[in-house]
Amino acid sequence: MEPPHVPDVDGRTGATDDGTERIGPYRVLAPWDGDGAAEDARRRLARDDRTGRIVVLTLPQPALAEDPAYRVRFRAEAENSRRLTGRWTARVADIAPADAPLAWVAHDCFPALTLPAALAAHGGPLPEPVVRALGAALAETLAGAHAGGLVHAGMSPSAVLLTSDGPRLTGYGLVRAAALDRSERAGPCGVDPTALPPEQRAGEWPRPPGDVYALGAVLAYAATGRPSGDIGALPQTLREAITPCLSADPAHRPRPAALLQALRTPAGSGCGLPEAIATALAEQVARYPMEAVPDATESTGRDEARRASRRSLAIGGLAGLAGLVLGSGGVAVWRATADEGPTRRAPLSVRGTAPAPLWRRDIDFGLEGPPVLAGGNVALMAGGSAVTAVRLRDGKKLWTRENMWPSQTLMPLAGGLFLSSRAGMAESEFAAVSTRTGKVTWTERRYDDGKLPAFLGPLATRGNTLWFMAGKSEGDRVKTMVIAYDLEKREELWRTPLPSGGSADDEESPGVLSGGALIVENNGPPGSGFLRTEGKTWSYAALRQRDGKKLWTRDYEGVSAEFQGAFRTVAPGDLLIASDDKAVRAHDLTSGKRRWRFTTKGYMYTKPAIRGRTLCVTDEDSVTYAVDTRTGHPRWRRGAAVEPQGEMRYSETVISHAGRTVLQVNTGEIEALNAADGSLRWRFAPVGSGQGAGGFSGYVDTAPGMAVVVNGSSLYALPVD
Repeated sequence: MEPPHVPDVDGRTGATDDGTERIGPYRVLAPWDGDGAAEDARRRLARDDRTGRIVVLTLPQPALAEDPAYRVRFRAEAENSRRLTGRWTARVADIAPADAPLAWVAHDCFPALTLPAALAAHGGPLPEPVVRALGAALAETLAGAHAGGLVHAGMSPSAVLLTSDGPRLTGYGLVRAAALDRSERAGPCGVDPTALPPEQRAGEWPRPPGDVYALGAVLAYAATGRPSGDIGALPQTLREAITPCLSADPAHRPRPAALLQALRTPAGSGCGLPEAIATALAEQVARYPMEAVPDATESTGRDEARRASRRSLAIGGLAGLAGLVLGSGGVAVWRATADEGPTRRAPLSVRGTAPAPLWRRDIDFGLEGPPVLAGGNVALMAGGSAVTAVRLRDGKKLWTRENMWPSQTLMPLAGGLFLSSRAGMAESEFAAVSTRTGKVTWTERRYDDGKLPAFLGPLATRGNTLWFMAGKSEGDRVKTMVIAYDLEKREELWRTPLPSGGSADDEESPGVLSGGALIVENNGPPGSGFLRTEGKTWSYAALRQRDGKKLWTRDYEGVSAEFQGAFRTVAPGDLLIASDDKAVRAHDLTSGKRRWRFTTKGYMYTKPAIRGRTLCVTDEDSVTYAVDTRTGHPRWRRGAAVEPQGEMRYSETVISHAGRTVLQVNTGEIEALNAADGSLRWRFAPVGSGQGAGGFSGYVDTAPGMAVVVNGSSLYALPVD
């Protein structure tokens, strides 16, 4: 017997040999948005030709299906939904390939009914215990998502599915996919307008309180069978819990954890599925039975088929038992508050498509450097004569302030402050500014080369101490020194001269605090450029933090102080890491002895990234190398997926805060690599409305759980690790 025809799994639509519609590897069986659904319904029941199992396919609305930007957003949201690993989320079985002409996502949740279909089968609103169990399950799901930095932005009655062993939530990211922020969303395609929070209708980017509003709308619909605006129809016992969710003011809505507690029901309260709904689920299985797949099918497919077959047989038995047990409480204990939920398989590891941004913020002025992350919760963005602060948690702009000398270094300080400074021999000052409000707390103007030496630039800070480089004019020379300054008392603690102090080039480099010492460059007076460093090797000086005593100075053989475009940094393990041309060198910081040398194939134009014992660097050909800092031995190397462009091709490398993801940044996009082996996790390129993926020109930094990306005037937060 010949095996059945299996169409190519290429994400394209077409027809099978029997004339039925095919989407990717799936044969479409029927529309799935309720009886009498139109042919352009968003979802289909379909059979996987590889395994025989039935899935629910979600498709774009026809009005959006041809928009390439929407397809990118739709697929990114689907990929990101895999991070929702709670027991009440529908498992993503498959997603359309990136080059598929039609976007789709397949959920493994058959048999199931949408909430409207369940109410239709039941003949009216659900019983209160079932509504409470449903609400508790969905509130638990939202609490877990929000704790992981995710906003669902797609909950509605049609996105909630009822199965025999509990609800399943779909629809992740439909609001974000359908319409960009700052655009009206009174009724975006694929989103139930009754579940859309007022602030999102006005164009605000989705936030956690919006999910709570949508949940309130879902529960109001489940309890009344009417749109959420009809609060008066709610049973009195549910009104107290649901009404606050529908507040027009997001600040007045409860958190999901509080709502979960308010909806909990005591054991034995009769929250099993109503008989009519359970019968409808059993009829789905009878109408679309499992199909066997020949043994010649790939082993992974056989495993999937066996799992699907066992599930179908177990639920198929409901058809014969319905008249005996369904009327006494349903086929399962349908309770979101049970200690154990249904068995869930781990989400598949899908590579290639970037996660949806947690948020995006447009900056109103041109940016002149990377973001400065203060306290792990605020990004300071500088450009021209302005600085703006953006909260990392949700992308909210906290403030914008003019005349803050942003071209100089912004340095986070203790106590919720940051340093804003203007440096130079002719005119210099520095100020402490509130990170939360942007208000100047105090300004220090005495270090101006009058009675006190001129402030030349900050070096480091810890607690209430700021260390900075200063200079005193002596004829045509500048006498350089390091000054320790008490930020609380606003007084000098000590100063130590450095006859050869300062940077070898025109930019002051930060100092490093290590083992009770301040490590500073010792390569020539500021402003001397490279004229007085010819033939000089790189030098560091170590000063004791508490009193400025000089502990040692060290030169590092083979590390030049005059090579333009070279990078040097102090790394964990008492190392000086230096890179120039095609070589990366490591020296013992204290003794100056060279430990190892590593070479790349192409030239390096950007500095290495170091996190823990891993060093990563990217060369001109966008090849990224990972090196063990203890030995200098390479761990892996990987070329970029996109061919770099230009004569001097720019690439740089960033390692995530947790050290598990390497971000390779080039002029085309950002690639996220697994730090353990260099394998691709995802690729990110900004996409505008109605456009394809564009180029990248900006900066990347990392904070706990996210990558902070500046591209042009836009600031993104991408989830990592």
